[in-house]
Amino acid sequence: MEQTFFITGTDTGIGKTFITCALIELMKSRNKIVGGMKPIAAGETIHEGVSINSDVFEISRISNAGINNKDINTYSFKEAIAPHIASKINNKPINLKKIKEHYDSLRKNTDYLFVEGAGGYYVPLSENIMTSDLISSLDIPIILVVGIRLGCLNHTMLTIDAIHKNKQNIFGWIANIVDPDMHNQEENIKYLKEKISEPCMGVIPYIKMKDPVEALQHIIWPEI
Repeated sequence: MEQTFFITGTDTGIGKTFITCALIELMKSRNKIVGGMKPIAAGETIHEGVSINSDVFEISRISNAGINNKDINTYSFKEAIAPHIASKINNKPINLKKIKEHYDSLRKNTDYLFVEGAGGYYVPLSENIMTSDLISSLDIPIILVVGIRLGCLNHTMLTIDAIHKNKQNIFGWIANIVDPDMHNQEENIKYLKEKISEPCMGVIPYIKMKDPVEALQHIIWPEI
């Protein structure tokens, strides 16, 4: 039975791709066929002679399901800007049904599939749809990446509240320390553990080299 999850975060730049890759590595270590998907990506650079989003490149490199980049990344924009703006200036409207088709294709060929969103939970994808609508269309549980830095308490509780109001399922959350110099890290994480009813799936220390294999050692997969 396949297991699929949507990876969203409390903000942009808080390590969603890093954690997605760590989750892929975790399931690979359990001898599972694992894939990653980033349906919408903005900002391309050259990797191995190809213009590709760096997050998509990392997910593709680590996945062991033998899937192609077109399925992993339905919409790619060269400009590193908000998806709804990139979509508009490139005259390339984002269609949730098309993403769902790619998702269904990947799901059939994987034991585990991790779908990473762009930015945070309420990032607009067009004039009328947001990341939260994409999650609804896929109808899969959420793993929330919490970037531990100044402001994380407010960002986290607002995101949790929004997910609950939309009656979507949170499988668990992962605290990722992105600011090693943040004061009172432990107190902030303790507060979140007390306030969030869903399980904490781990606290990832600041890892300078962003090695997902190192990060997976700190992930606790809920055996439910």
